Amino acid sequence: MKKRNLLSTAVTLSVLMSAFAVSGAYAAEKMNQYNLSEVVVEAERGNLAGGMMQTRQKVGMFLGEKDTLDVPLHEVTFTKEALDIYSQPGRGMLDTLALDPAVRASHGSMDTSVSIRGLSSHGMKWTLNGVPGMSHQMQMPYNFVDTVSVIAGPSIGITGMSTSMSTQSGGVVNMVSKKAQAEPNADLKLGWSTNNYLTQSIDVGQRFGKNKEYGIRINAMNASGDLSVEGTHDLQRNVYINLDRVGKHSNTNLLAGYDYDNEDGRSNTINLAGNMNSLPGVPNNKKNLSPTWSNDTYKNWTAVLNHEQKFADNMSYFVNAGWHKEDYTSWLQQWSGRALIDDKGNYKGTYTQMPVYHSTHYFGAGLKGNFDIGNFKNEYALNIDRSWFRRARVNNVTAANKYSVSGNIYTGCTTPKPNITWDPVTKQYTTVMTGWSLIDTLTTKDGKLAITGGVHHHSVDTSHNDDKTASGRRDQSSATSPIWGLTYKVNPNTTVYANHTETFSEGGVVSPGYLNEGSTIPPSKTKQNEIGVKMKSGAFLHTLSAFKNTQQSSITVPDSKDPSKFWYTLNGENEYKGLEYSAVGALSDKWDMIFGIAYMDAEKSKTQGGKNDGRKVCGIPKWSGDLALTYKPDKATKFISRLNYTGKTRIHDTSSYAMPIGISSITLLDLGASYDTKIAGYDATITAMCYNVFNKNYWYASGDNSVGLGAPRNFMVTANFKF
Repeated sequence: MKKRNLLSTAVTLSVLMSAFAVSGAYAAEKMNQYNLSEVVVEAERGNLAGGMMQTRQKVGMFLGEKDTLDVPLHEVTFTKEALDIYSQPGRGMLDTLALDPAVRASHGSMDTSVSIRGLSSHGMKWTLNGVPGMSHQMQMPYNFVDTVSVIAGPSIGITGMSTSMSTQSGGVVNMVSKKAQAEPNADLKLGWSTNNYLTQSIDVGQRFGKNKEYGIRINAMNASGDLSVEGTHDLQRNVYINLDRVGKHSNTNLLAGYDYDNEDGRSNTINLAGNMNSLPGVPNNKKNLSPTWSNDTYKNWTAVLNHEQKFADNMSYFVNAGWHKEDYTSWLQQWSGRALIDDKGNYKGTYTQMPVYHSTHYFGAGLKGNFDIGNFKNEYALNIDRSWFRRARVNNVTAANKYSVSGNIYTGCTTPKPNITWDPVTKQYTTVMTGWSLIDTLTTKDGKLAITGGVHHHSVDTSHNDDKTASGRRDQSSATSPIWGLTYKVNPNTTVYANHTETFSEGGVVSPGYLNEGSTIPPSKTKQNEIGVKMKSGAFLHTLSAFKNTQQSSITVPDSKDPSKFWYTLNGENEYKGLEYSAVGALSDKWDMIFGIAYMDAEKSKTQGGKNDGRKVCGIPKWSGDLALTYKPDKATKFISRLNYTGKTRIHDTSSYAMPIGISSITLLDLGASYDTKIAGYDATITAMCYNVFNKNYWYASGDNSVGLGAPRNFMVTANFKF
């Protein structure tokens, strides 16, 4: 197996590098033929709020680069400036993404996981340079990221398809890698945070060649130390290299990276037994709800290629390819079994030793262009793509590698570290998804009205290998998802828009740890209807949207005889209806603001026998919001503040549980400052931040019947040197 993996890795990298070289050679020939003028790569365009948000961006994989007023969707793009300010150690870019009112981030977990309009979007569902399946769920690094954008809603026909664990139901997060700019850069960043968690990173870039058409950007990071929760430790290292070529008739970009992370005692979420009818008091936020001996160690290798070649004035072809491999060589974690059993904070459950290996391959190609039809400009994109996802893990989860644990949330885990017994790792399943998309946009010559229509179709084929619950079975499914959108400019600064988008989930097999493990979860669709208005007013962008999403729901149900054990089953449909408003821009020459507020009403319908109809979807607060303000008294100084609010919600809210349990609202304050100066003759920016200033202890909802302990106060100081 290892030899085949190494061979596959070598072949894939060779193909990607060869494609890069061939496209460069072909483009160089075209350069000589067309006598290219000098290429200028711009660092910022159309940015708001002191450069933290971008109003012109590439929309998905197929709609091209557009101004936000021309996009019939909810899309928000944050720049590296926002990532540097609002992303705190140990949590990746979650807190930056939460500035978008469509996004809610958990407050304590180290997983790369958010919800978009009420639906989960963990890191495996994100895209990298537009290519799906190239990210991971653990602590996704962002030191190599230039911008990160959010498209809210199920939009597989716009963002490209992804397999198995990567279904983009609520929306998609896309990370765009840093590229070399017109001027060379060489940055060194040093950081310290609470409990001596130290970070060192470099960022070096330069353009070269006859007309500076080639660029290289290298980002690398090393971070290690204790985190703010007792018994948690993290060692993280990565290196990412971005190569690009920008020509008159072609653009090529290749990103390759390696990411390593070793995390001890990181999970601070816990389930509730079915007979619980209240939550115990909140423990001190430094307490660790996991055994401190629990560990996650993982390695990720990634390569992503994007190429676009113009072969006529109004037509070009594009190729997107990706390869991602991740190894969880030591994955010792809760597997749905650890649960609170009384209001005194006692818990018991199971931890499982389960090494897991994932690999994802993606290839897509297509044509795009434009032509006139009467008084309309017509833009089109046709794409075909195919992705492969392979998963291998311990085949037989036996008593030999299951460990019972017990403890108390106030005093810790009382179970010592077990002696780990390794079972053989074998293939679990392979999923192949093949599809095509066609999108067309008609725009009036005056640019006032634009109508987008499209269709996406794909088929899924999953083969189960050596899985004791499903060995030899083959699951096949297919779906067609329509897309439409409309924008109308009431005036040059105001647009009304509407859209309908869908995403298809291929279903799957119930995981080990549930009483019905091995049973089939059938395919389902998620659908969205949305209307909204966007308005630029002076230095501000205002966006107001209303939406309704529907998705078939899966829930965990406690066993009637043993409430610490659970069944996993489909049960009706969830409806998510909401309103979102955001205002981003400059209040004055000295004040910048990012403000967002969201209201959501999420309830169940079409449940079995109607017994859960009308109940609220667990863990979804009605109200949430963020207010981020920066004040610049002079060119060198900046004061930073951020207020985050999550409204009250409840969990345990189905007829299977004793009674619903309420979770109180949460209000958190972050404060900081930065100062530009010179140290030893070099430009430097010193930044200090304090997250959760008042050190609030709180529970937050992390699922249908689970809660998490909020993160404690955390201090961070960084020094960024420019050479």
